[in-house]
Amino acid sequence: MPSISLIGISLIALALVYKNIIVPAFLSPLSKIPNAHFTSPVLPTWIWWKRRNATAKEILYSLHHKYGPVVRLGPNELSVNSAGGLRTIYMGGFQKDDWYRDAFINYQTPNMVSMLEHKPHSTQKRMLSHVYSKSYLQTCPDLQVVAKKLLSERLFPHIESLSQSGTPLNVFPYLQGFGMDFTSAYLFGSANGTDFLTDDKYCDHWLSLYTKFKTQLPAERKFGEIEQWCLALCDGAATCIEGLEKSGTEGSTAPIVYGQLSDCLKKEGLSGAELRLRLASEMLDHLIAGHETSGITMTYLMYELSKQPLLQARLREELRTLSPPISHPPTSESLASPKSIDALPLLDAALRETLRLYAAAPAPQPRITPFSSKPVDIEGYGNIPGGVKVASSAYVLHRNENVYPAPEQWIPERWMSSDPNEITQMRRWFWPFGSGGRMCLGSNFAMQNMKLAIAAIYSNFTTEIVDDEGIEQDDSFIAAPASQKLMLRFKRA
Repeated sequence: MPSISLIGISLIALALVYKNIIVPAFLSPLSKIPNAHFTSPVLPTWIWWKRRNATAKEILYSLHHKYGPVVRLGPNELSVNSAGGLRTIYMGGFQKDDWYRDAFINYQTPNMVSMLEHKPHSTQKRMLSHVYSKSYLQTCPDLQVVAKKLLSERLFPHIESLSQSGTPLNVFPYLQGFGMDFTSAYLFGSANGTDFLTDDKYCDHWLSLYTKFKTQLPAERKFGEIEQWCLALCDGAATCIEGLEKSGTEGSTAPIVYGQLSDCLKKEGLSGAELRLRLASEMLDHLIAGHETSGITMTYLMYELSKQPLLQARLREELRTLSPPISHPPTSESLASPKSIDALPLLDAALRETLRLYAAAPAPQPRITPFSSKPVDIEGYGNIPGGVKVASSAYVLHRNENVYPAPEQWIPERWMSSDPNEITQMRRWFWPFGSGGRMCLGSNFAMQNMKLAIAAIYSNFTTEIVDDEGIEQDDSFIAAPASQKLMLRFKRA
């Protein structure tokens, strides 16, 4: 009897070894793909530890540099670093990983970022795609009113005062404040938006709250101060819309994004508390993205410009070709058009290079290969089954030295190359906003917002670094924004 039991235990052990070691390491369709670590075919522990210690993105860069476009990180996880891989994964409609739902849902109510399935996401995206399109944003009269108000009443007076007193400014929270004021005014109308540029104490308080908020699970942060704050902004916009409908007058500017989504969701049959939370969940996601990524990007851009006075002078010369110029005090009642600002080549190149080198969202964006009758082929590795986690990373993509020579250097001029093939190749690998159907909805809005702020500042002022504590090529701004500093001194140009 004991011998029979021993045989049974041995058979079970062999079966487990076969299933959990032999199959994934040698017989799986993924077994031909280079391994990140010798344990990768059988355990996810190695990559988990690298992520926990915040070293994963540098490790991924070195792995792809060594092994090529596809690397196996775990038994069921691949990292992909190629333009072809981007097309397969992100243009192919692969479903998002559960991580998005677990991390980005607000009020326990889905928004576009947290929606895993393609159909509900595409339905809601269609509701808002028009008001975030480049053509709409560049011709939107309300957005021009918002831009002029932010510059003339908030940004210019503050920076002018600093330039006269010689007082340095920590531009990181300030630029986040600009992003929040610009975004919230477009979402909710200028009468209902934030005033972080003027109310710097509340801005600092909010950013401190947000540092904690972003580390919490959705259930932990539900209906805390940030959620209540967003609900209040939504309720203000709803009241504004009701007042406009009753009075027939527009007042200042309309709650464009909130109003558009509200109308569409009402047509879908939503009402009451369900409608309120659905709107708040989506709007909170836009507010978070609108202040954080633009604040990070503009801070790094001003950091680089502040190290190069001659480049500042070149940029200022370009900016002063705008008609009318963005001057303080203004020389015209109108503001330079967003289209004319967008067309400035050096400004565009400097911003793109910043987005390349200092991508505000550098981490992998995981997707799941579909369960279908046809296996997936990625960069020649065929027969990849359904249910495999695959992801690309802007940090790694943007450091391909064959596409971006001297990839660790900030070289705006690379984007002004006279060779159209070089530009086309760089754009194929350029991934700060993602790609495909899940590409960042607000990419055009973010570019317009950032170009306006940088154009306004450098049309009128020069900047020099006083203290650059925390300014590094890492996730320091993303991980702990409240503690990071870039102290700049402003002078009249």
